[in-house]
Amino acid sequence: MRSFSGKIVVFTALPLEYRAMRARVQGPERIDHESGTIFERGRIPGTNWEVYLARVGQGNQGAAILTERAIQMIGPDAVFFTGIAGSMKHDIALGDVIVATRVFAYHGGKQEETFKTRPETWPASHRLEQAAHFAVLDPHWAQALLPADRETPEVHFKPIAAGEVVVNAQTSMLQDLLDVHYNGVAAIETEGGGFAGAASMADQVPALVIRGISDRADGSKQSTDRGGFQLIAADNAAALTIAAIQALTYPEPVGVELPASRSGTTGTPPIARALVGHPLEEPLSVAWRKELLRPWSSESATMEVHLLPEGSLRLPVRQMNQLRDELVSLGRSEGFFTATEEVSSVLETDFAAAYVRDSRQGRCVGLAVTRSGQRSCWESLPRSSGMHMPVLDPDHTQKRVAELLQLLLCLHDLPGTKFAPAVALDPAELLTVMSLEAARASNSAVLARNGGGGPVQVLPDEVWDAAIIGAAVPIIAEELTLRLMHHFRSPHNSR
Repeated sequence: MRSFSGKIVVFTALPLEYRAMRARVQGPERIDHESGTIFERGRIPGTNWEVYLARVGQGNQGAAILTERAIQMIGPDAVFFTGIAGSMKHDIALGDVIVATRVFAYHGGKQEETFKTRPETWPASHRLEQAAHFAVLDPHWAQALLPADRETPEVHFKPIAAGEVVVNAQTSMLQDLLDVHYNGVAAIETEGGGFAGAASMADQVPALVIRGISDRADGSKQSTDRGGFQLIAADNAAALTIAAIQALTYPEPVGVELPASRSGTTGTPPIARALVGHPLEEPLSVAWRKELLRPWSSESATMEVHLLPEGSLRLPVRQMNQLRDELVSLGRSEGFFTATEEVSSVLETDFAAAYVRDSRQGRCVGLAVTRSGQRSCWESLPRSSGMHMPVLDPDHTQKRVAELLQLLLCLHDLPGTKFAPAVALDPAELLTVMSLEAARASNSAVLARNGGGGPVQVLPDEVWDAAIIGAAVPIIAEELTLRLMHHFRSPHNSR
């Protein structure tokens, strides 16, 4: 995850797809990449989002290269690919729009006596998919974005397939392959795999593919193209892309009044000079990780981060049932769980959780939500290759606390709720405190725990609005890390 930039990149393949997006962007101006790629930068109407448009041409390879290039150059908060596709389902009409919940790159496989598929697959960003869902909740979402004489298209949230072949036949070996192994896909196209793969590798930038249906991939493409359905499909997809971006929350800068400088404040942590939360008379009660899921006996040092709502909440059982599956989906889309990991999920009376435990790799990660509204996540500390011991690196810890707070903010929406953050290390005895770079080059551990055994916990004793936490995550993460590191001292300082 990246720090907030207020920028979004939208990719297209064909000129008519690009023109459909460009017509909906205010004040586009040309921006040239040093490699020769040309972008246009403008604004999304009704928002503060700055959008960059790019045309990548047809094919997954070009889409992957230019997606990676744009992410490196622009540093966007999200990327979209919009355009046309062929339908794989008879109940999806020409002009309908598909929001890709998952992209399958279907060409991977092994040919033996039978063809054994080995696809690459990428889930949609939970945050962007939710924004698209929210946009189409309004039955009139397209009125301001499409011609007055056009009906609002149906929007389907389904997986799509991406390959290197334009499919236009009722029967073929490829059609048989797709029918047998990818029967659930709603559409087929030729760029989404490269785009989604590049976005996934580039610091897990949130990505979403939106496609308008221009043909049925059944041999009738020339007829539907002559009927103008390419233009209609591209136009409908562009309209929904704009609507989804308009539905995204745009965090406003946090206005903070700095206190007057006084003598004797040299050692004050930066957070104290930059952001002050509302202090609680008593810390909120936390359901710590080991109270939710019993740790295994040989588990190593694990950091946990929590957001606790102020006030008494009680989530309905129906919502808890939904959250169990959403935790898995969110964890995968945000890169918290890898695409190949087997994720376990559990629904108990008072909490829902999704987690991975791999004792061989020493990996323990998880997400949980309690019925009281507490949001929690945890992950094992990184290990040094030489010492095979968990490493507590202050800089790395601060970065991960910020990223995990952002992850927790992606969970279910509780409008107007204030949250108190908490962080802990448990167990906290057998670890080394040094930079990861130093740990990789060293074979000796620097154990630096000041005090007895047991967990190290930073209690939730200050609350902020969720919007302020989202906009000031780096500052809050710095404060939490400083308080966490206060429990550790180098051997020299503890004598």
